[in-house]
Amino acid sequence: MILKQDKINTMKPWARFSYEGVPPLTPRERLRSILRDSYLSVAALRNHTPGGLRCIYCHYVFDDQIADFRRICATLVTMGKFVDSDTCLSMLRGEMPIDGSYYHLSFDDGFRNILNNAVPILNDFSIPATIFVPTAMVEADYETIRRYCVKTTRYAAPIEVLTWRDLAELQRAGFTIGSHTRTHARFSTLRGPDLQDEIALSKAELEQKLGSECRYISWPYGTLSDASDEALAFVRKSGYSGCFGSYRGAVRPRSTDPFSIPRHHFEPSWPLSHVRLFATGGLELRSGKSGHSRTAVPLGGGGARDSLGG
Repeated sequence: MILKQDKINTMKPWARFSYEGVPPLTPRERLRSILRDSYLSVAALRNHTPGGLRCIYCHYVFDDQIADFRRICATLVTMGKFVDSDTCLSMLRGEMPIDGSYYHLSFDDGFRNILNNAVPILNDFSIPATIFVPTAMVEADYETIRRYCVKTTRYAAPIEVLTWRDLAELQRAGFTIGSHTRTHARFSTLRGPDLQDEIALSKAELEQKLGSECRYISWPYGTLSDASDEALAFVRKSGYSGCFGSYRGAVRPRSTDPFSIPRHHFEPSWPLSHVRLFATGGLELRSGKSGHSRTAVPLGGGGARDSLGG
């Protein structure tokens, strides 16, 4: 049973609808969005062959996006099978065959609308998912969460964050809980003690609070330039089994680096044809042995800011 909203939190002015939480586009962003959407709509008309393993993720499912998210899930389950993080890593290492179309779903930023709006739909379709949370925001005071949402991740208003009770309940329900650092820190800026605080301590906090090993982390902002060799090496040293980015690409057995796993970004409001395009790898560039390319396609879709959240 999933917990209902805590009474104390219902009194706060949280953004519940996308028009409250997602900032409006600037004129320049609006023009870029129109051009990008036109390109993606044309690209979606081409035939793309499903197959392989692709990781997909989003940040939120606001109250006015429930039907859109259900439509996306209903479509993708007809195109392939969803796997959890442990299975994803087993496929990546070549321990399990990728003999069809597979998807791995995750959510970044730790918002409570995932519990309220996404989880019931995931349960309906038996879709496993991993939820990456910035641990310092869990049960933080309202002003801290407001700064996190408005200043750090550039949403238009504060969005309610999952509590430790929520995370424990989600874990008992079969969902995987992973780290998104402590404060949504950019990997490429971390040095020395900051690596320990953001990467190792966030893992320790999740393990202490939830009573199970935290094996996975996603790095905030997610592009290859937002990470660093030093930070990714520290992730490995800290005992994680895998680290997820947010650049487009497929998981290639015995080739993709388990500490730099590509993910396709989408949001529930994006056109279904665009999400299908990403899910079939229509915009992926050929990658080298490392499993990713420094010119990996960063395109978003549907008019949302590509860098929002992260």
